[in-house]
Amino acid sequence: MDYLPGIVLLLLFCGAVVPGQGEPKHSVPRLKLSYREMVESSNLITFNGLTNSSGYDTFLLDEERGRLLVGAEDHVFSFDLVNLNREHKQIAWPATPSKRDECKWAGKDLGKECSNFIRVLQPYNSTHLYICGTGAFHPICAYLEMGKRAEDNIFRLESSHFENGRGKSPYDPKMLSASIMLDGELYSGTSADFMGRDFAIFRTLGEHHPIRTEQHDSRWLNGTTQ
Repeated sequence: MDYLPGIVLLLLFCGAVVPGQGEPKHSVPRLKLSYREMVESSNLITFNGLTNSSGYDTFLLDEERGRLLVGAEDHVFSFDLVNLNREHKQIAWPATPSKRDECKWAGKDLGKECSNFIRVLQPYNSTHLYICGTGAFHPICAYLEMGKRAEDNIFRLESSHFENGRGKSPYDPKMLSASIMLDGELYSGTSADFMGRDFAIFRTLGEHHPIRTEQHDSRWLNGTTQ
């Protein structure tokens, strides 16, 4: 998140050692360290982000390719899990000038809200990810090509195939949301309108027709059904 001093990428303690036994025990919880303790250790690598980007709070761990994907404001980053010292990859995906202008005219903050904050990072198939962003209050989605293997060294946004992100990504970067891809279908819990008054769970993509929960009826989500 943008209020943290940076993203901490830590590869430590694959198992914990029980005192007096010497062998890692999978049933023992991993060791917990405070941020100060990690800073003082020699096993910490930090990424402070870009000066023109914020909102580093969307993550995807891609173990097959050995990558950690991070979605932020106008950017997607890819870190090498095998060698964190290796230079990371990044793709710039800003909102278009026209969408930023529309966002500003609608009374939103041009510097803090009218950008493309990446909010969905999901595996799509063996070679691509499905990613979505707020698009300056005009949600948008695209396909990110990664290749099948880590050695393919591919990290490319398919800019020729953008999709409407309504029901997949929130409009407002401050709104919480969640998503998961199952059998080629994207399930998203997010806001469905510009004003952030209609929240629902959506099923999109795949062979079936898109569906959603009842409009403006969040009683079951809040546990107040009668």
